Formats: sequence, structure tokens, C-alpha cells
Amino acid sequence: MQFELQNVEKFYQMSEENKVFGAKDINLSIHEGDFMALVGPSGSGKTTVLNLIAGLILPSGGKLFHAKNEITSFSLEERTQHRLEYMGFIFQDYQLLPVLTVHENIEFPLQLKNFAKKEISERVEWALEQVGLKGYGKRFPKQLSGGQQQRVSIARAIAGKPQLILADEPTANLDTKTAQEIIELFKKLNQDYRLTFIFSTHDQRLIDQVKTVLYIKDGQIIETKKH
Repeated sequence: MQFELQNVEKFYQMSEENKVFGAKDINLSIHEGDFMALVGPSGSGKTTVLNLIAGLILPSGGKLFHAKNEITSFSLEERTQHRLEYMGFIFQDYQLLPVLTVHENIEFPLQLKNFAKKEISERVEWALEQVGLKGYGKRFPKQLSGGQQQRVSIARAIAGKPQLILADEPTANLDTKTAQEIIELFKKLNQDYRLTFIFSTHDQRLIDQVKTVLYIKDGQIIETKKH
């Protein structure tokens, strides 16, 4: 597996003379087992880069590849299918559907992938066990703490066994103890299953634990640090 961004930029034309760059001259290779963070102030371009990798937005220039397939040439439908097939997502606000149980929240993207009912159930139970929530499948999100809701979000992201997990500020809403537990869970999943993670984060607790830190300013990667 290799995701690659080659000279990628994303700009917004505010007027004939004025372009605002969300990403500029981004060159990045993502390999299996990477555990990296995009770090920078608000508005620096972290989320834009995540959205570009996910194919949620197209670059204004440059190319994106996955396993030598050029994602930038895909149609909207092809990009949506590619995202469903190869990626998992974790969000700051969890984005769980309140009317669905924990089990139903996790199984929803698996249903979109047309897995058999038995396999869906097995994958959901596996994912719940990985995040320490075995037996919680019949509960609703409102019955869970913030940390437990984030664990459900993680279970949903890993149940399809994606090649890449994109996590946007995943510890921002959590207290120190819970955030550290979630970070340890990310590390375990990375080590045990070589799951590839890219985080967008301000959280120094997470920044200190990743293998690679990419510092972004004004849409550009200005420094890369290896831990």
C-alpha cells in the first residue's frame, strides 16, 4: 500500500488577483504502518490535507495516487467507492447516529460494502473487542461517556479493516486520562495490526507519541520530525 501526494495544492479563488491556499506544494508518501500527525495552528491546512488524501476534495494542482492508481482522475462515484473500500475515519465529535445502537453504528459502513450478514456481525464484535467495549453493542450513544463514544467511532473506523485511517482532532474533546487511553489504543492497533494512521491534531500528548510529525504552516509542510 502506498498513498502519494505529488506537488499537490488546493487554492480558493477569492477574486481575480487573490488566491487563498489551503494546501501548497504538498509532497507526501504514506506507507503501511505509518503513524503520523499533521500539526499546525488553526487554518494552517491540516484538515485540507486530510480531505485531499480522502478524495473528499480535489486538488487545484498536482496528483494523488494510491497503489499507482491516480485518484485525481477518478469520478465522484469512484472516489466515494475508493474511500469506502480503503479508508476509515475518526472525528473530534464522534459523528455517531443517536438513533442507532452501538452495533448498528459500526455495521452501517459495512452494509454499504455489501458484506454478508454473518461477516458483518463478526467484524462488529471483533472491532468492539479491540476497543474494549465488548458487550456494549445494544447501548445507544447517549448512554456512553465521551471516551466510550470515541471508542465506538474507532471501532467503526477499523471494522472494515481499511488500509488507512484518517483522524481529525480525535482527542480534542477528551480529558487527560481518557485522551491518554485513546492514544494507547491507537498505538496498540498500529503495532498489532499495522494499521496506518494519519492524525490532524493540536494535542501535544498525541504529537509526542506518533512516529512522524509533519508541521504545516500556510498550507505548506515546513518541517518533518521522526520520533
